[in-house]
Amino acid sequence: MCALYRCQSFIVTERAAGAFFDAFLPVHEAALQRSMEKRVLVLLESTQASGAVQLYTLDISDGNPVTISPRVIDVIDTRNYSFPNTKSVNHFPDKFANMNKRRLRLGTVPYLPNAFIEDKPLGEGNARYILPPKPNASAMISGTELWLVVLFCEIANCTTEIMIASEWGNVLDNGTKFGLLGAPAKREVDITLAGLYTWYSSFQHLAFSAVHSRSGCTCIVPKPRIIANWRTPFLSFTGSLWGAVLAAFVAGAFAVLVMSRSRQRILQLGEATRYTFSDSVLVMIGFFMEQGVPMPNELIASCLLFATLMFAGFMIGSSYNGGLASTMIVPQYEKSINTVHDLAETRTTWVGVTVDWLFSIQLAYQPDMLTLLTTFREWEEGEISRRAHERTVAIIVERMEYGHVAHPQMELDAMKGRKMMAEDIYWESVVGMCSKTWPARARFDRLVLDLKAFGILAHWELIGVARYLSFKSQQILRYSRETSGDEFTPLRMANITGALLILLAGLSLSLVVFVAELAWYWCGPRIKRCVAFCLVKCSVRFARKRARPTGREV
Repeated sequence: MCALYRCQSFIVTERAAGAFFDAFLPVHEAALQRSMEKRVLVLLESTQASGAVQLYTLDISDGNPVTISPRVIDVIDTRNYSFPNTKSVNHFPDKFANMNKRRLRLGTVPYLPNAFIEDKPLGEGNARYILPPKPNASAMISGTELWLVVLFCEIANCTTEIMIASEWGNVLDNGTKFGLLGAPAKREVDITLAGLYTWYSSFQHLAFSAVHSRSGCTCIVPKPRIIANWRTPFLSFTGSLWGAVLAAFVAGAFAVLVMSRSRQRILQLGEATRYTFSDSVLVMIGFFMEQGVPMPNELIASCLLFATLMFAGFMIGSSYNGGLASTMIVPQYEKSINTVHDLAETRTTWVGVTVDWLFSIQLAYQPDMLTLLTTFREWEEGEISRRAHERTVAIIVERMEYGHVAHPQMELDAMKGRKMMAEDIYWESVVGMCSKTWPARARFDRLVLDLKAFGILAHWELIGVARYLSFKSQQILRYSRETSGDEFTPLRMANITGALLILLAGLSLSLVVFVAELAWYWCGPRIKRCVAFCLVKCSVRFARKRARPTGREV
């Protein structure tokens, strides 16, 4: 219970010490509180009336097996209750001031520029392998996060052992532990570092180190392409506005047709003055094209109708002309993905090397985040590199704290065809994960905070990007949203491609209809005569059949 209520110091009797230490780890693993630098004071039961009490500390050295040597740090005289060395003796010595080459087990996965591991001949690396086992090689670990462990071991005089996990993994509520996150929970390693965030699911089972950087999860999406020139005549209005224009056109044509019939009946005019359907359509086209059309003015209703149609046609035509001028001069692009809402609305597949990218939004309730949970796909880095040219996917990149971008390996040409989103999907704090009882966490956290305060971590980020990524890729991504030279363009032949296509379609359609009308003009009378002859012949046969007497009538 004491571990649940933020206890950092414990007073234990000698009789209860065994049971206390047996329960120490399980209780702390189940606790939500993660106090550091715990103190344990054991009250001894004196068996002598007088004497001295010797206080020991344990010096632990690396070896096979590990060497544990007790060392006296103070002697208390219980006869006169004198403590001669109390002021000069540290009764809780810092065991991490000198770890005597003891091992520090590090878990990671290759993740540039945070974590990089390469094989070196024995004695030339700065770590040794524990998984995968490589007895004939040592490891050279580096990267913006692994340098923290390298520096820690240089200061504390410890030996780094490296475990390379095959996946990021997870620790589930049912106790299942696997991958990188499961390693400290199973006490296979002391600490894990590989771009890990402050995930709620992991916090239930592990302890977090001090935050050493901030990271934003975003995507690089395909750059929008210039819209084909044949679509220029249709870009002045949006789809909904074109629907409104069509509705106004149909309503106006119907109103002109009704007005013409009513005018003919009221004024008792001849058939020649009545508008046909085609006449009504041509009148509306004239209004919309801002052309002169005949407007009868004998009736006030007719004047009001034509005045309204003329004003509406003028406004629609002027708006279209203005929109057409802007679309022809300024290049028009496809709709791009700039925000999280755009990514969710288009249901674009966004891909990453691990499903752990979703841990930060698993508990989200926003509709866009719920959509992103269904459109995410886990791809290996090789597949991302091969399919980086595809325009149907968005690729996850990490916006690092000091302005750089961590991205999967891909060709620069593929990267040039993409741009970064204008906003992050989410942002997180980057930490290391360890067991709740790792004794070196307080010392490690102090090192992290000191490095961050002195700006060393910013320098490490720059060095890591220069060594494991490239400044060229950083430049491409940094300026991927900037455009130049697309403000205005002179008119070219391609700008009227749409108008020429409309003209070609109209001429072709009119030619087909004209040929059909000629065919009907020449063949129509013959067809009519043939149809009439067939109808007469069929009616005669039917009449004869009805007139023929039956056997009963005879």
